[in-house]
Amino acid sequence: MSPIIDKLKQEHANFRSFLRLFDVELDKFKTGVSPDYELIDALLDFFTSFPDEWHHHKEDLVYDVLIQKAEGISDRLTDLRSEHKRLETGARAFSDRIAHLRRGSDLPMSEIVSAGETYGRLLRHHMVKEDQVFFPLAEQRLNDDDWRGIDLQISAQRESPAQIQKMDRIRHVEHTISEIAAE
Repeated sequence: MSPIIDKLKQEHANFRSFLRLFDVELDKFKTGVSPDYELIDALLDFFTSFPDEWHHHKEDLVYDVLIQKAEGISDRLTDLRSEHKRLETGARAFSDRIAHLRRGSDLPMSEIVSAGETYGRLLRHHMVKEDQVFFPLAEQRLNDDDWRGIDLQISAQRESPAQIQKMDRIRHVEHTISEIAAE
């Protein structure tokens, strides 16, 4: 397995773990119990930053090389970039509703729950498609030179001061989520 694909799969496992925490808090909304807003805020911070600032960028690099090399592949994959955009929009929609709620808005709870469920469903569906279709296709069709080229691009970005700062902040958010969940 490509180390890049392996890392992307590890990140998906982390997303699934955080989605389970997200579901627990969403269930509290459904049952009228007050959720842990500190945890929700940290999860939303993660879901509106890490995928868009780092994870999806790496997937897009792999996708771009795969699409160039493999004729007919787009028939088996929808445009991952537009799916990434829908995920970003879904996370922000739920985040906006939570912000309105916390400011005293009278949004119906069903609207908040629906936005959260929609985002969770979108993310899960997207990861399944990547895990079962996109990643295996990339591993089958890309050669060692392709992977080296992708890795060089990822490394160059990872080492930029701006990305280092973003990743430090995201690691802090992940740590916060883990601490809150352990309480």
